[in-house]
Amino acid sequence: MGLCTTSAYATENNTLTSQVEALNQRIAQLEQPKNPSQFKNSQISLYGSIRPTLSYLDDNDEHTWDVRDALSRIGVKASTAFADGWTAIALGEWSIDIANSGDFGNARQAYAAISSPYGQVAIGKQRPAQYTLVAEYVDIFNHGNSPYAYDHESPFFVDNFVTYQLITGDFTWMAGAQIDEDRGDANADMINIGLGYDVGALHLGVGYVTQDTLINDQVDGDNQTLGAVAAYTFDNGLYLAVSYQDKQYNLDNQALNADRSGSTLDTALAYPLNDEYQIKLGYFQFKDGIDGNHSANYNGFNSTLEWNPLDNVRVHLEYLNKQIENGQDDQAVTIGFRYDFNLTWQG
Repeated sequence: MGLCTTSAYATENNTLTSQVEALNQRIAQLEQPKNPSQFKNSQISLYGSIRPTLSYLDDNDEHTWDVRDALSRIGVKASTAFADGWTAIALGEWSIDIANSGDFGNARQAYAAISSPYGQVAIGKQRPAQYTLVAEYVDIFNHGNSPYAYDHESPFFVDNFVTYQLITGDFTWMAGAQIDEDRGDANADMINIGLGYDVGALHLGVGYVTQDTLINDQVDGDNQTLGAVAAYTFDNGLYLAVSYQDKQYNLDNQALNADRSGSTLDTALAYPLNDEYQIKLGYFQFKDGIDGNHSANYNGFNSTLEWNPLDNVRVHLEYLNKQIENGQDDQAVTIGFRYDFNLTWQG
């Protein structure tokens, strides 16, 4: 009788133990995230650049002080290798409105891409070839409007953008099309192609843009821009760059000054005084091809002294003079601070 009781108790105890183990396994399953981390063969970067400035402005004979922002931003970039030479990429970057409330501003970039031995294809808001291969090499100044002539009406970021990029030896080939439903001619608002050549300290770049002109959401002609840049860094650290664009305005509506020819010129010089200080100089010229009092032509120059105590810390003092053909000259003295960071995790 005692033996039977002991056997029954053991059986019941084993059953209870099995139930407890099953319950613990179920609890462990429920506690696991539904989307487990996929960090294998991946890299994630959190980066940013904070760029507040304080300016003394002489604008139309009005003298004011103003806190401004030189394009502060924060971004996240992730990439995962999924085959030999093949990588999936995602990037999001947003502006930070330091000059006002400090809120996150508009998206600067937001795209996904596939990189392969045959090139990279990306879809979303991105840098165009015209900036990447041409304008970027004269965009060395600490100002939200740099490059000063290119800035007036040339692309920095393009939304609804599909791009292709291929690097072969010393050459970089880029092409992109802005595709925004039926707003543009042949369903494309802009097409941009470019070619870069890099060897040693020399960069040469050329880009071509054709962009529909939309008036009341209807296509009314186009703009065509052909640009080029040459940049070189000498053995003593001296950097020189010159960028020029010819822009043709072709409008179907033959209003005043509809068809015209304009241009942009941006030059940049940087010279290190020592390990921590350098000077930067620039001259710029914008022409819109409009004659008379309607013209928005301007030219000017800027000079900057930079202090770089660390690679990711910069303090600068800039003087900017902008001479407007049909208006008052603008002058500004700016002191600014820049702090960059880049945190990377790799699996």
